[in-house]
Formats: sequence, C-alpha cells, structure tokens
Amino acid sequence: MSRPLRITYPGAIYHIINRGSRRDKIFRRKRDRDEFLSRIQEASEKFDVIIHGYCLMDNHFHLLVQTVHPNISQFMQNSQGGYANWFRAKYGQIGPLFQSRYKSVLVEDESYLVTLSAYIHLNPVRAKMVESAVEYKWSSCSVYLGGAESDIVDPKPVLSYAGGVENYRYILAGMLNEPPEKEAIYGKHSLLGKDAFKEKLFRQGGWKPSEIDFVAQPEYSVLIRRDPEQVRRIVMKVCRVSKKNLIVKKRNNIARKIYGLMLKRETLLKIREIAEILDMSYHGVGSLLIRFEEEVNQSKKLSELVDTIKEKLYI
Repeated sequence: MSRPLRITYPGAIYHIINRGSRRDKIFRRKRDRDEFLSRIQEASEKFDVIIHGYCLMDNHFHLLVQTVHPNISQFMQNSQGGYANWFRAKYGQIGPLFQSRYKSVLVEDESYLVTLSAYIHLNPVRAKMVESAVEYKWSSCSVYLGGAESDIVDPKPVLSYAGGVENYRYILAGMLNEPPEKEAIYGKHSLLGKDAFKEKLFRQGGWKPSEIDFVAQPEYSVLIRRDPEQVRRIVMKVCRVSKKNLIVKKRNNIARKIYGLMLKRETLLKIREIAEILDMSYHGVGSLLIRFEEEVNQSKKLSELVDTIKEKLYI
C-alpha cells in the first residue's frame, strides 16, 4: 500500500497506536511494560513531548501526546524503536516486533483530549480484563482518577477540560454505555477535527515545506501526492536539462537519477511504471534507486538539490 503524509508542526496533538507483528504480544512480563514506560518517559523529556495519556495492552499500545516541537518521528524512533531493539535482544526474537510503522491520528486541538483519553482508558474494560478502568495498572487512568503519582503523565490539563475528576468519571461511564463512532476517535484520513482544519492542512500551497514535515504514514497517501508531469518539469528546471537529456542513459546523469527518486518519493507511481518512464528494467531501476538514495544520504550537495526540488513541488 502506498504511504501518505505524516504532518508535524509545533503543538501538534497525536493519538498514536501500534500493535505487535501478527498480533503477537509486545509485552510479555511486568518488566517489559516498565521498560516501555521508562523509555517513553525519557524520550518525552529529551524531545519536549507532553504525554496526556497511555494504555499498554498485551499486543498493542495507545499514546496521546502533544509535541512542543515538530519532532514526533524522533520521539517515536527513540522510544518505540529503542524498546523494539531491547525486546528482541532480551527474548532472542528475529524479525520486527511491531506489525508496521505506528499509526498516528493528527488531532485539531485540546478540545478532543477528554474524549480520546477516555476512549484509551476504557480499552482494558472493553477487552474484559478489568471491570473498572481505574483498576488497570498499565494505563494512566489511575493517575486521572485514583490519585496515583506519575512522572509520565500530568492529568491536570485534561481534567480541567473535563470539569474535574468526578465529571471525567461520569464521561467514562457514559462512553462505556454508548461507545463513540469510530470516526470520532480515529478521524478521517488520520485527521481528527473540523472540516476547516482538514481543508487548511490539505489546501495546496497552504503550508510551506519548512512548516510541515512530509513523512510516510501507513495509510491514506492519496491526499497529497504530486503529479508525475509536475515532477518532471521541476527536475528539468532545477537540474537545467532538456526533456531529452533527462532520461539519457549515462552513468553520470544525475538528473535522471533524481528524476527517478522523486517519482518514487513524491508520486503514486509503482516501480514498474517508473522503470517504463526511465526506459529501464524493473530490477534495474530498483537497484539504481537504492544506490542513489545512499548517495543522497551521504552527499550534502545531492541532499540539498533533492530538498530544493521537493520544496518547489509543494509551493
């Protein structure tokens, strides 16, 4: 499946979910959950991320976070990625711990925190693991309602939106009896908010590349993808080559390699379709792009050139 865009900006709020590969357990023992929470806490301090709530189930987890800086990817790589490496080393597991990259639902503002945190806290009740959400040890609900101390979560902001502890308790009970619609929790196209919020994010030219980090996300990629013809025109302009010379088969034809890379990154074209455009074999273009991506990562000049083209694509 093609991947759409992860959008980041200062103050962004996310409902983050991930589960184990093949739905296997990602927490086998108490020690595992302690380790995960410890890494979440350390990463939140390192990257200035506010954690509004969490729930660790056996084979998946929920986090409700707010980023002071546009760095959700760094936070998750440090915490989730670090935990996955620790888990594999501890249990001698081969292969990925999680089924995919984490899913993140971008939330418009703090007004959604009460509903989202309540939904997250009710996970173990819906799974019939406990009768009351506050009984579950591995969520932040006991911090919200039971007065438990926590270095990870400060419940005050959400409780103030809820109107206090007793109101929050009432909200939990009401949501258990009348579960919200799926779209009220997960949004549409991984966005949870009013139409104006969604239109603002996806209006072409509404955001500059410097303001939003366009990073792959596990679904809904058709929302912001560039037209292949637009990519061709901009690569030709930036690299100062003609249409004919753009796809000339020469070892040192950097423009051709960049063209292929941008078609892969910024359009919905499949590798076979890119191979046809570049007049190459399927395997040939795959190898070419893998090698060239490594060159771009190691070359400041190439990296800046690619960034320039990408910026012009999203103006």
